[in-house]
Amino acid sequence: MQIPLDVKNIIDEKLVKLELTTTVTEAMKSMHEEQVWSVIVTINGEPHGVVTERDLLRRCFREKKDPDFVTLGEIMSYPLITIDNDLPIGSALNLLMTDGIRRVYVTDNNGIIIGRITQTGTLEATLNAILKMQQTFSQI
Repeated sequence: MQIPLDVKNIIDEKLVKLELTTTVTEAMKSMHEEQVWSVIVTINGEPHGVVTERDLLRRCFREKKDPDFVTLGEIMSYPLITIDNDLPIGSALNLLMTDGIRRVYVTDNNGIIIGRITQTGTLEATLNAILKMQQTFSQI
């Protein structure tokens, strides 16, 4: 019975990367098409920040800004928070819960972003691991 104990076992590899100059309207279209709720904001192709659906609501629509003219660079959160894919789930959960972060981007051994993990997904993986260990120990 395999118990996923490392970050690499729970990543969501679906990523959308858009340039800093992309408008909110264009970003929302990409997010909808790809069924993701955050985008990595890049500068010349290099990851720099993130825009989430919460950022769209709080920093664009609540402020009554025109999404056809507001760029991701104007509303993004930065720096982009990452975690190494070889770290244990417990380290990811600690980072997410201690800092109140909802998502963290996962990097490979070369520092390349390969996916993301969320607070919800990490909690679910942790609970599943505990349940699997409990089942294993109850059979001994």
